[in-house]
Amino acid sequence: MNQRFSKLIISLNKGGVILLLALSLAGIVFPVFLFRYGGNLSLIRYFEMHHTVMRLSGFLILLVSWKLYKRVSTAWSIVMILLSLRIFQYLMIHRSDLWNPQFLAEVFCYFLLLLSRNYYVRKTDRYSLKRGILIYLLFIVFIFFNASLALFREKGAVSFLRCMEGTLGILFDLNNFSPTFITPHTAYYSFLFWFSWICIFAGLIAVLTPYVSIKAQTQGEMERARILVNLYGQNCSSYLALEKDKSYLFGKAVKGVVAYGIVGDIFVVLGDPVCEARDFRTFLSEIKTHCERNAYSLLLLNTTGMFLDQYETIGLGYVKCGEEPRFFLPEYTITGSAASKVRLNINHATKEGITVKEYDPRKRRDSALDKELLEISKEWFAMKKSGELVFTMGSIGLDHPLDRRYFYGEGPDGRIQAFVVFLPFAGGNGYVADVTRYRNGAVRGVLEKINYEAMMNFKAEGIQWASLAAAPLARLEEETDVTAKLLRFIYEKMNGVYGFKALYQAKQKYNPSCWEPNYYVFYPPIFTPAMAYAIVRIQNPLGARDFAKSFFRNSERGKKEKEPNRRKE
Repeated sequence: MNQRFSKLIISLNKGGVILLLALSLAGIVFPVFLFRYGGNLSLIRYFEMHHTVMRLSGFLILLVSWKLYKRVSTAWSIVMILLSLRIFQYLMIHRSDLWNPQFLAEVFCYFLLLLSRNYYVRKTDRYSLKRGILIYLLFIVFIFFNASLALFREKGAVSFLRCMEGTLGILFDLNNFSPTFITPHTAYYSFLFWFSWICIFAGLIAVLTPYVSIKAQTQGEMERARILVNLYGQNCSSYLALEKDKSYLFGKAVKGVVAYGIVGDIFVVLGDPVCEARDFRTFLSEIKTHCERNAYSLLLLNTTGMFLDQYETIGLGYVKCGEEPRFFLPEYTITGSAASKVRLNINHATKEGITVKEYDPRKRRDSALDKELLEISKEWFAMKKSGELVFTMGSIGLDHPLDRRYFYGEGPDGRIQAFVVFLPFAGGNGYVADVTRYRNGAVRGVLEKINYEAMMNFKAEGIQWASLAAAPLARLEEETDVTAKLLRFIYEKMNGVYGFKALYQAKQKYNPSCWEPNYYVFYPPIFTPAMAYAIVRIQNPLGARDFAKSFFRNSERGKKEKEPNRRKE
């Protein structure tokens, strides 16, 4: 019986949130139009103070209502405080009218939220300062509008524009109002002054305190994550956990960490969970429980086949999403026909006078070299067909190099032609080429020369493995899963945007020792459109529209390039 009652209460919550939205709008609009107090200015001022608080609380409920809909516990706490204030204030002023429909509806929402407290368990998501400031500016605009509206209600015959001017005078010069607003009732204006400024400063504290706290927490968590990644990060994507766009979930029963981002209701993890192999199932169960408790779907990007059976055992689904070329360095060479293109390009770069050097900014920073690397990166982005990818791609990281390795190709004139940033994986027993940048018109073969000489350098150090990172959506020809077939279709049709085939061919020509399959892993075990959108959105801040624009732009470009050939024919 109790379980059925709980389900009934929870099922009412979405409707309750919509009702709460309507009530908050009523709290903003209705006090302006529904109440008339004749010519009694004292009564008008008294009730307008009440309406000022009602409008502000209604606006705040509007701001947090989406988070309440998403079951965020902090939003629940804020709304309960605001509803308590609204109900208490109404009882103090309108105790003789307890059957007011708006009041009864708010009481209903209050008890509905109270009974379903355990339903609101999701933690607050990490937010950017930019987004927080935008919300804060919207809040300030409403505070100013609210004060101007209160003044307009009291003055009546004065235009609203004039009241806005008077509000500025009240907020910034309490003792020197404009002549229009000189009145013996200065207590009311004192209320507007103090109420508005208290709200403004409280909003600023609310915006900055969590942000500063999150930033400080992230810095401490990053070093903790770095230790775990260097110990147990077998996946080539593991080290990307240390990029600034990640949040962390650490294991409770075991030592482990996942780097994640959130898109809507999707908890997106990059790579396999990082922990000791024997603790993997325990940690994976913790992650799954965390997602179930917070009403998230779980999506892991670019996992390897190492733990595939364990994903399946606890009820997660998976689909192959590409392959990653790996090189067993003790045996790797570029002799033979399979790597002939790489060998030919390296020879060309060598004849052009290209030399490969390693730069270690941890030992000695070179500002001129840093500047040149950043210029190359800027030039490279200008040649790209779509926006910069994040989350599954790393940054150059010159200010915080950590364990990165930097190799660059320099021409005989001392001008850098290209560079590659390598990240460690396999517990420090491997390196993966993460960031690759080159100039427009760079010498042919410079990238091949950098990659090969870097791998030979790792080999001399006793490193066993190297990788050129995943080739997305490649080598799916034999997959029979419907989702894999869809990914294969994207691989064939979206080359104008991303260049999947060219990327695969560029990696294949190195003749890898083996190809490591990559997978998308998800829970519930059904791949949904929301998950597909999350993959696009978390990698490209501009979202799907950037890919769509790039697709149509490159389609038009392709038509223009074909047109002269048709004319020649």
